[in-house]
Amino acid sequence: MTTSTNNGLTSDEAGGAFADGLTLIRLLMTPLIIFVIYKAWSGQPGDPEGFISLNLSLVLLASVLFAIAAVTDVLDDYVGGSAYAMERKFGWFDDIADSVLVSGTLVALMWVTHKAGLLHWTFAVPAIVLIGRDLILAITKGYELSKYGFNETRLGDIKSVIAMLATCLLVAAPWLSNIVDGWRGGSDAEKVMRVYDSASPLVWNAGLVALWIAAALSVFTAIKFFSNPVIPDEVN
Repeated sequence: MTTSTNNGLTSDEAGGAFADGLTLIRLLMTPLIIFVIYKAWSGQPGDPEGFISLNLSLVLLASVLFAIAAVTDVLDDYVGGSAYAMERKFGWFDDIADSVLVSGTLVALMWVTHKAGLLHWTFAVPAIVLIGRDLILAITKGYELSKYGFNETRLGDIKSVIAMLATCLLVAAPWLSNIVDGWRGGSDAEKVMRVYDSASPLVWNAGLVALWIAAALSVFTAIKFFSNPVIPDEVN
């Protein structure tokens, strides 16, 4: 049974409104995350030419902000139901907010790693595939198609989760790698020096593996998306 709240909204409508608010928060957090990533990778006063010292506090902040934004994606579906539920007036914007979050963060990471001379094809290729796929679908779908014209698959949802996990790992890699290296070095001074000379790429590589999986799924789901349109007989 659907109950009414004090302001006249049913519980379902209130949940939908709250979910729409979470979607908006996720969208608005994206430029902040991009800015923090840029500042974290910016050179500090006194840095030698060609050297960029990372601000690990800002890297941590960027990764926490991204994780919070990703959690809002889970919560808005849990609280408000499907993005296409009738209780959600802006549910059609859910997928766009997800794409903006992941694509914007990946673009920021590509930019700062390029500036630092660290951009590698193993990161650039899957990132461009994900960004390109989301851009094409965003242009194709539009408001009406997003709400009524096509059927997103469960595999598409899995792709989104993996893409967010991959992006979060890549953003957090600098400070998470410090934790991994601290564990590797232990209390042995000689071992600590060896670890210092060869920092572990474990976290970054884990993010890359997840990113490649997400990119492969994005291509597959895009093909299914265009080949299986679902147009309801009736829209209430």
